[in-house]
Amino acid sequence: MQNSTPTHADTPTNTPSVVIVGAGPVGLAAANLLGMCGVKTLLLERNATLSDCPKAITLDDEGLRVCQAMGLGDALLKHVVLDIEAHYVSQQRFLARVAPTQRRNGYPLISTFHQPAFEEILLQGLRRFPCVEVRFSHTVETFTQEREAVTVVAVTPDGTRETLICAYLLACDGGKSPIRHLLGIAMQPPMLFSSRKKRSRRETDKRERWLVVDTINDDDTSTAATFFCSYKRPAVTIPAPHHARRWEFLLLRGERDEDLLNDTTIYRLMHQARLSQPTINSAIRKSEPSIIRKTVYAFRAVIAQRFIQGRVLLLGDAAHLMPPFGGQGMNSGLRDAHNLCWKLHLVLQKQAMPHLLTTYETERFPHVQQMILFSSLLGKIVMTTTRLGSWVRDRFFTLVNALPPARMAITEMRVKPQPRYTKGFLVPLIGTVNKKLLGAFLPQPLVQTQAGAHVLFDDILGSGFALIRLYENPVPAFPDVHGEIWQELGVTFVCVLPQRMAHDTVKHTGCEVIYDRDGILASFLEDRQDVFVLVRPDRYICGVFVAKDVRVFEKRLAELLRSNRVKR
Repeated sequence: MQNSTPTHADTPTNTPSVVIVGAGPVGLAAANLLGMCGVKTLLLERNATLSDCPKAITLDDEGLRVCQAMGLGDALLKHVVLDIEAHYVSQQRFLARVAPTQRRNGYPLISTFHQPAFEEILLQGLRRFPCVEVRFSHTVETFTQEREAVTVVAVTPDGTRETLICAYLLACDGGKSPIRHLLGIAMQPPMLFSSRKKRSRRETDKRERWLVVDTINDDDTSTAATFFCSYKRPAVTIPAPHHARRWEFLLLRGERDEDLLNDTTIYRLMHQARLSQPTINSAIRKSEPSIIRKTVYAFRAVIAQRFIQGRVLLLGDAAHLMPPFGGQGMNSGLRDAHNLCWKLHLVLQKQAMPHLLTTYETERFPHVQQMILFSSLLGKIVMTTTRLGSWVRDRFFTLVNALPPARMAITEMRVKPQPRYTKGFLVPLIGTVNKKLLGAFLPQPLVQTQAGAHVLFDDILGSGFALIRLYENPVPAFPDVHGEIWQELGVTFVCVLPQRMAHDTVKHTGCEVIYDRDGILASFLEDRQDVFVLVRPDRYICGVFVAKDVRVFEKRLAELLRSNRVKR
């Protein structure tokens, strides 16, 4: 798709289109996603190697779906503990059990992983792409932005300075992000009701200090993450792959880091926490686990005032920090990368105007705020440090557990904010057809191919845009859908056959055909066979229309890509 008035020039062929700063999970994920799009990418990391510290530990179903999108899902699953439950206990009683059974996105809602192994797999994944280069021991010293490019100055391992010119710079350089500081973008607490524009003064964030301990050779075989909701000392323990375990203990008022960082104290804290579990047998140990890491962290709940400034974009911890209790820190960063990279590709290919990139902040900022507030709320449940607060909380959960619908909402983790975009890269509706589908996150069930194989739906959709229709006959399923826009975007056409046809053999041409074996997609589409659904590469629905409106939809989609303004 050609633009008559492009707003940026092509970068020289010997320079990267995108420079990523930071080879943590988010930077590596972004590099893999850009590599899959064929975008010339340079990843700079100031350290000599990947980190050997298991910082993040939780992967949710959406995070695993992003890993699948990178083509690395199977390799990563070998280093993941799936189907983790979360138990909240107080005074040897269960306050709540979170044990979700649904797999709306094709994976369990809670899993844990080993971050060094995770990062190594992502790094090895980059070898698939000749267009991606990784340079360790390179520190970005400064950068300048112009209308058509970003000039980056990096210090190389031998101390010399190297100048790089790129179209866009992605800051994936962590919570202390030097890139963010150079831009002068402040971090602030999330706002529940107020607008960002109304906040005129910089606010300080409240921090809670926690002792974080990682162990190996742990003979505790429990696959539940346990939150010890004791007002005397809140604590958390989380199982990790290969007989490893994470422990976190709140530092109380007046305690110093060194008070808790010796091994004897740590083992005593572990023993005290186990005694508060409902089953005392869980506290009996054959031997103490080996401590491989111990440190004190200040958990923060803050978000950058903006995610974009000119041609520089913030992702992951550089854009937002949240308490770990919801397990959403790294997962939110993976969502950032999945939201942004396909948009960068369209802009660099001149299939969309650069203003498309503003939808990254428009879409991600509200959802990140929800996740920070969700994580903070879970933290408040755990971190109550007064007897009265503990009593009120425990009575509240006694009431909740007596109400089956409320108890089931907690068990199935329905309290977690669900992904949905109301503004951003969304094609305006024509009439009122299926309004609730627009901006929704497409479910990923197991589907059946005509060959009889059962595969996850995203493997059928491919890595780009897809047009889906629930219909009984694939041959006429996409009549008149032949405008140039579909070919230019490389759209995959997918006919979803209803559940009742799972044993039928049909002939088809021009589209992928799958059987909706469990009826999940039909239910999501409200059994409407007259509706076409356009799915973005990040699996959000950006357009819905019926056959008679196909020409109007094609025009609106083209206008949205070419527009210098996107609804915010």
